[in-house]
Amino acid sequence: MRRRQPLIHSLVQRLYITWETFNGNDLFTYASAGAYSFLLSALPMVLMVLVILIRFLHTSPQVIQELLAENTLIANSFDASSFIHSVISIKQIGLFEIVLALSVFWMARRFFMSIQQGMKIIYRKRGTKKAIKENLIIIAGEAILVILVVVMVIIITAGNALFHTMLPQSFLTPFVVTLFKNLFRFVPFGIIPIFLFLVYYFAPSARPPARNSWWASLACTASFAIVQTAFSAAINVSRYNLVYGILSNVIVILLEVYLFFFLFLFFAQYQYVTQFYDSFLIAQLYLLPPYDDVRISRQIERTMFIEPLHFYGTYAIAKHTGEFIFCQGEDSDEIYYVWQGTIRLTLPNQIMDVGRGKMFGEFSSIVGGTRTATAVALSDVLLLKIPGRVFQETLEVDGALSRKTLQMITDYVRKSNNLPLFSDDEL
Repeated sequence: MRRRQPLIHSLVQRLYITWETFNGNDLFTYASAGAYSFLLSALPMVLMVLVILIRFLHTSPQVIQELLAENTLIANSFDASSFIHSVISIKQIGLFEIVLALSVFWMARRFFMSIQQGMKIIYRKRGTKKAIKENLIIIAGEAILVILVVVMVIIITAGNALFHTMLPQSFLTPFVVTLFKNLFRFVPFGIIPIFLFLVYYFAPSARPPARNSWWASLACTASFAIVQTAFSAAINVSRYNLVYGILSNVIVILLEVYLFFFLFLFFAQYQYVTQFYDSFLIAQLYLLPPYDDVRISRQIERTMFIEPLHFYGTYAIAKHTGEFIFCQGEDSDEIYYVWQGTIRLTLPNQIMDVGRGKMFGEFSSIVGGTRTATAVALSDVLLLKIPGRVFQETLEVDGALSRKTLQMITDYVRKSNNLPLFSDDEL
């Protein structure tokens, strides 16, 4: 009967692997760099949005000033009235205006360069890197974000204008009118998942399934909304304003942006883990902690991964006591994971028993050629028979797995020549 992995168990495994790889890639540092780059790019982005709204969409200057006044940091960063007047006074676009626009556009690239850099770190071992494509994605991302912000401003402005008239009250109840007014506050959270989906889907060097990108973008948006709500409830910004003035807004916004980048990179890493989950799970099985490891964290890890139900329907095989798994000299490259029971390996100069939670047969998979040992079931066993090509793909992306297999090959060669073995620290 086919065993099915519970969704919660699978989710916990993926989140654990995501956290481990997130730490291994040092994405905390890239989240900090992203927050800093956002602050450098925010004002140029705001200027581009204002130019589009005023110059091309002929939005009322009063409406724009009201929108800017709602954000203290932006309102205090530059003189909005003078800027709006300058944009309106331009009668024709000349060389100076073109150069200025390109300069502003170039300054805003830092934000998207930080996003691209984080994605490159996550996907550095998969796919092919193309410099032209990466630069085009940065430029396209900047343009798309400006367009989305412009659309968001238009929706908010139109909605506020509509609900300030008597028209909605004429055919909607007061409760429904109030409900729609409050829903307009969440318009930005409708724009964010669209932008995140485009980044998650198009930025990686190895294109992920669209479904994974949608789930990652929705999870990131929902997590950020929850974190921001809790953050706003826990911190009294007005109290910090008395001490730091406008700097308090900078500190708060920088922290919120850092949290956003943290979540953005975390779910990008989660998407990568989901996309190549088989390889990550094989690596976890091969590096599974031994039964006698006394560390609690390692025992939790062993309990979490020792029964890989994800592979059961694909690779599981059963053998009875005394049956051969493979024989010395046989031409095969599969590796085996012992789910239940015990296997005896007979090598030219060694006999060893392999029990639950262990892998064997990897030497022929890596080196190629014929089997160097004979494997026989000492009891009724349940095994995972994993194709050699799948294991070799895992070797390419997991450094710890590569190091352990290298040590295994080195130990085998040194045993064959009656030489002392290497320790883990020597490799």
